[in-house]
Amino acid sequence: MTTTKQNWKLLASAAMVSLALSGCGSDGSDGSNGEDGKPGPVGVAIGEVTELSAKVTSATVDADGFLTVNFSLSNPNGVAVYGLTNTDIGAVSFGRMGTEDEVGSTDIEGQPRDIWLSYFNKEKNEGQFTGSSYFQGKDCEDCLTDNGDGTYTLVLNKAIDTVGYDYGFDASATNGLYLGLKAAGKAGATMVDNSFFYWQPESELAVERPKEIIADATCQSCHRPGHDGALSMHGSKHVTLESCTFCHTDYNIYDKFDRETGELTVANFDGSIKGLAHDIHSHSYYADDGIYPQKASNCLTCHQPDEALELADAWKADLDTATCMNCHNSPYAVPSWHWDSDNNQIAESKQNCVSCHNPEGYRGGEAGHYSQNDNARATELSVVFNGVTVAADKSSITATFTVMDGDVKVPLTQIDPRPYKYGGFNSAIVVNGLHNDDFLVNYQKVGFDTMTQQADGSIQAVINDGAFKVAELLADDATIALSSQLHVCFEGKGVRADCVEADLDSGKQQAPYLVSDTYFFKQDGTAVTESPRVQHAEMGDCQACHTTSITHRYTNDLDGCASCHNGTRDKKGQGSSNLAYIVHSKHYLGGFFKKTDCQTCHGADGFALSGIAADAAPVAFGKVVTGEGTDYNGNPAAEFGEQTFVSPQAAACVSCHVKPYGLDDAGIAHINQMGGAVKYNSTTLSDGTVVTGYGYTQAEYDAIGVKETCSTCHTGEQLLDAHSNWSSGY
Repeated sequence: MTTTKQNWKLLASAAMVSLALSGCGSDGSDGSNGEDGKPGPVGVAIGEVTELSAKVTSATVDADGFLTVNFSLSNPNGVAVYGLTNTDIGAVSFGRMGTEDEVGSTDIEGQPRDIWLSYFNKEKNEGQFTGSSYFQGKDCEDCLTDNGDGTYTLVLNKAIDTVGYDYGFDASATNGLYLGLKAAGKAGATMVDNSFFYWQPESELAVERPKEIIADATCQSCHRPGHDGALSMHGSKHVTLESCTFCHTDYNIYDKFDRETGELTVANFDGSIKGLAHDIHSHSYYADDGIYPQKASNCLTCHQPDEALELADAWKADLDTATCMNCHNSPYAVPSWHWDSDNNQIAESKQNCVSCHNPEGYRGGEAGHYSQNDNARATELSVVFNGVTVAADKSSITATFTVMDGDVKVPLTQIDPRPYKYGGFNSAIVVNGLHNDDFLVNYQKVGFDTMTQQADGSIQAVINDGAFKVAELLADDATIALSSQLHVCFEGKGVRADCVEADLDSGKQQAPYLVSDTYFFKQDGTAVTESPRVQHAEMGDCQACHTTSITHRYTNDLDGCASCHNGTRDKKGQGSSNLAYIVHSKHYLGGFFKKTDCQTCHGADGFALSGIAADAAPVAFGKVVTGEGTDYNGNPAAEFGEQTFVSPQAAACVSCHVKPYGLDDAGIAHINQMGGAVKYNSTTLSDGTVVTGYGYTQAEYDAIGVKETCSTCHTGEQLLDAHSNWSSGY
């Protein structure tokens, strides 16, 4: 039942509605309708996402040479993203396919190469730079239109200008654009995306990417996205090889100056993408930092065969002198008769390399770097261990191996017989025993003097106890491990030859390392087909950057490295020579790569301490200082006694964490309380030099009764999190 109070409320409401309606017009109508409200945005705001993906849907060029780009933006789940602003447009580069003739750089008349031509060129500093430019959103306040549904229209305020070159816009050619975005996302995340679009304006048809010689993924096998060393150029907004190619065109040239003195160091430096890549990856190999782990002369490191790339073999064409000059630009990189010492440059008559060096002439690129190159040919040879025989009293091991060049057996006469300057022989095999996931003895090179040629073309090496620790490495039914450090003689142009010591010493013959694989055998001679060792890293991750070039020798597996750099070996008393210690120390290279980026080498979980067996052998970390002597110069030097050891899980940590970098007395005490074994050893010599080391003697270590529990708290996930924000200062 409705109350009187409720009736009054209803009447009052009706009166208010009547009054409102009557106020709309004197004629009693409801008046004109207002404008419809603008629909709200569709999707998610850019400030709420952590990753972006742009897709260019179309592009046009007007009669005045201004580019219009239509594109969409989404997050990784495909949800539309709105809210992009002008300043988030980091770069737009724009160009087309053309030929060398259009910029006057053809080396072989009548055979101009197809090259990329930028529509945005510039010169600066009186010709010290001539090359490409790009549009930036920060230079325009109203170029970008946000449609509110994840789609955008960008109209550039920068017209086509090729600055000094005769070419222009060509609607019939393959045109392309690069859109680089850099925006702030959720919680301040920096989001970068590079997208590309190729089309033929005349037909308005989209086309495939032209002139792809190297896949982006090839570069990113070393320059891994999201990791130290990732491609991240010019304000960290260009993150792919493809983005580099839009500006670093073949005609891009600039002068280089010393940053401290201001003096000109290189005139007319090749600023093309190939010029930069060849220069950086060639010269840094020999620099003190050694960041690039592979010589640029090994073209296939980057120019990998790829059926998906029509132009993967373009580097073999020998049409471009500039490519040769990128590396062969010093008196050390060309024959003496090519060099003009008076002018400190390639002789004028030799400056068109491809007029002589081509497939029909004298050693073109492929022949010079591979088929007729001694070092490259050596990597094609292989060493196969056929079997072992262990003497009944375990006093010797007889190993049989074959050196193969394709289907041909290489004779012993073609293996370098010379003594090694530091002892032993240049050519040797390496023998060890494996038990409890580590190798049992220190580095043992079984030299050329133990080898004899067999009638079937194989080579036999007799390894005797006494000269080598055969009885020790055969203890406890250990697995026998064999690898090689052999050199085969070449007389030049990739041709094998019988070794002549005088010619080897004079340089007339070369004897490069062969590739090594590690072979395992049970003591009854049965082959072990898979490594008995836990693989904390994959050799494929190493070879992604190093390919065949790894310090000391070429090796196809980590066992070949660990056979020598095992837990029994130290650096002559001062530090560990264990593989983990050596690799970690070599991969701390400034801003390019930090050893705290565990997954680059260790994959998903190879860094986990739980992967180290509970009964794993301790790791040698130095020797006890027993006194003081003098070095070769008469200066005070420590004298060393027996080795010191660190428990295996702790050793993985101490391979990086040494005083004062992330390790102190409290940290050492914590490790020991958790069942590990670490001790800091310090001795001050008479001249004030401090000799430091880590570990306990074997007797001390055995008495501790090590039982590590580090991995209980320091899980793989915790280790990744703890290392994720380390500064470059460590």
